[in-house]
Amino acid sequence: MAVPPVILVFDISALSVSSPSEWQEFSRVGSCYIPQVVYEEMKLMFDRSPDPDLERIAKAFNRFYASSGWQITDANAHHPTLKVGSGQALTRRSRVSLAVGRCAFALSQNFSNSLVVLVSKDRVLLQRLYEIPVVNLCGITGESLLQWSRTGQRPIAVSQKFQQFRTAYGMPPAAPYQRTSPTRTAPQNSRPTIARNAVSTPDWLPDVMSLILAAAGLAIAAYLIWFLLNSADLKKYWPQTQAPNVIAAQRNIGSS
Repeated sequence: MAVPPVILVFDISALSVSSPSEWQEFSRVGSCYIPQVVYEEMKLMFDRSPDPDLERIAKAFNRFYASSGWQITDANAHHPTLKVGSGQALTRRSRVSLAVGRCAFALSQNFSNSLVVLVSKDRVLLQRLYEIPVVNLCGITGESLLQWSRTGQRPIAVSQKFQQFRTAYGMPPAAPYQRTSPTRTAPQNSRPTIARNAVSTPDWLPDVMSLILAAAGLAIAAYLIWFLLNSADLKKYWPQTQAPNVIAAQRNIGSS
């Protein structure tokens, strides 16, 4: 395989800043997973969210999930980086954030041949994932995922993990991403070809046409001359000539 399959794991913060149409675009990148804790939070917001915007998003996700093909997972694995430090208060938000991180880490262990990408706008959580020395786990923001799904250009964090993954598994390096600009090449290559195919004529054809037109002009001129010489209406205006014998006889009669 040139690149490993991609598994997307969504934090509630990534879902709350995107729309159902964008959720559908995310599916182009890879398989989409929702941690169990995120699904429960969405259900809680659906039932009694004090924020109208979050309630609207929760209802939209409830309708979307039924036919989306996304999967709910309760995978969980501990890592020293994904734990609360001593003396730190564990708020509800931090508890959900750490649970999402442990879910993504567990999926990276369960699917070692896939790249697990956690999508979140929690910078602290993304930094925690970056510190885990695993070649098939990374984190990006929802904005980066949206650009990836629309343009096909991978975020830097994903490209780096792909490179580490290929090195670890002895895979050949992938070709670098190149942006193409069809507007500069397509018109120049296509227009001359169309013109040559549509207006291709033999080199001798113009000479033959000139000879035909010249012959037609001579024929018309000859016909006009013949018509003038043989027209009965024009003959009466021409000077009349008499034979020499007739003229001599008329002179003799006059002298007598």
